[in-house]
Amino acid sequence: MITRDNRIYLWVAMAISIWLFFVFKQFYPYPNMVMDSYIYVKGAVLNLGANSFPIGYSKFLQFFGLFSRSAMLLVWLQYLLLEAACLGLFFTLLYFFKPSRLVTVLLLIFLFCNPLFAYISNFVLSDTIFTALSIFWIVQLIWIICRPQPYMIWIHAGLLLLAFTIRYNALYYPIFASGVILVSRLALRHKVTGIVIQFLLIGIFIFYTRNEMQKLTGIKQFSPFGGWQIANNALYMYGHIYGSEKKDVPGEFHPLDSTVRQYFGHTHRTESLLKYNAEGPGFYYMVSDNSPLMQYMHREYGVDTVFQSFKKWGAMGILCSDYGSYLIKEHPIDFIQFWVWPNSIRYLYPPTEIFSMNSPYFLRSDDLGKMAGELLDVKTLSAAWPLINFRTSLLSFYPLFFTLENVFFLLAITGFFLFGGLKKMNKRQLFVILSVGTLWFFNLAFSVTASCIVLRYQIFIMIVEFGFGLLLTEFIWQNSDSKSS
Repeated sequence: MITRDNRIYLWVAMAISIWLFFVFKQFYPYPNMVMDSYIYVKGAVLNLGANSFPIGYSKFLQFFGLFSRSAMLLVWLQYLLLEAACLGLFFTLLYFFKPSRLVTVLLLIFLFCNPLFAYISNFVLSDTIFTALSIFWIVQLIWIICRPQPYMIWIHAGLLLLAFTIRYNALYYPIFASGVILVSRLALRHKVTGIVIQFLLIGIFIFYTRNEMQKLTGIKQFSPFGGWQIANNALYMYGHIYGSEKKDVPGEFHPLDSTVRQYFGHTHRTESLLKYNAEGPGFYYMVSDNSPLMQYMHREYGVDTVFQSFKKWGAMGILCSDYGSYLIKEHPIDFIQFWVWPNSIRYLYPPTEIFSMNSPYFLRSDDLGKMAGELLDVKTLSAAWPLINFRTSLLSFYPLFFTLENVFFLLAITGFFLFGGLKKMNKRQLFVILSVGTLWFFNLAFSVTASCIVLRYQIFIMIVEFGFGLLLTEFIWQNSDSKSS
């Protein structure tokens, strides 16, 4: 695997990526922080066993804090982890698919000269670590398909667990991975072990989290955030149809449903996933103090005196989950019309979100800001306005790029089958291609049904699509009639 050309690529990739990030940090010397960043920091400083978001990234910050309080070192570490994962993917594709020099250079440019990776690594957010872990995870699965060894199932299970503790978007990972392990050439006992161990580790984490949530909120539940997300998604649909709803909701939902109906009846306001500049676009009912969910929480539990009092916000998570799930089950077609369909459009053209906000460049002056200073020794997050505007302009092209990339990938997959990919490609490579196509579908299905889609959530699949889109396009070119004639 370590050929002379590969060594050259390795040194070029490392030199370019490190030099570019070094230049980037000269212009943006401080990390970026949004509200989610402070939630992670709070979890680390207070040593929480559970939090609004998965606790993994807070634990990562807490572990980092044992060795350093340097925010500069933190973002460098995040960036290097992401680029290390990209290196693993880059050389894995070179080793098993042996692309042409042109495809190799295009891959190298995308993976190691990409400004999006520098900007996302500069945030105190879980996105960079989650993306890196997800890339390491898919690389390990490729090796399990193409060159399986029994020890790989343990590395895979560890990577999957880490990704799951960082972000619950990894919920579908073990289901997808189980199919991959089943079609691999591992012995049956190793296949069974590989499938069982991943679910066992995740089950242990869920059990631990539920117990920690009970300590914090008094209610045993896995993810209050997930419950709020379900209710939020349902209300994007319910606002359009509540007036025609004749059936009474179950008794336990009457008080909340009454608040929701009064809100819609009084404001005549319905939110749209496609209004990217709206207040809390895509997650309005979770974050706005004016939303009926927040109004109900304030009435039942009292108005928050601190940001997101977990005793109140967390305790309501189970009600939100049950209520939102009930509405979706009662109105599945409407849910598809008012959530899934517009969210599908949003998937193809995701909002830039934090990449166009000004708040990342200002340090909060409240207790959350003091916690950030305590953990990372930051006193300011400021950057020059021309640089902020440059960031917004530069990254504004990425939603269109992701749209074109999805079209490119789907055309490449289609062309692969039309030009005889099922017969002409060797079995191991074919299993990898089919697995990546399945991964794309799993990511799409999860994103449009359960997630509030933004650009930073799609960086992992963006990387995978680009790499395999190039490989499939090269296959089509090599097997086209015009080329062979």
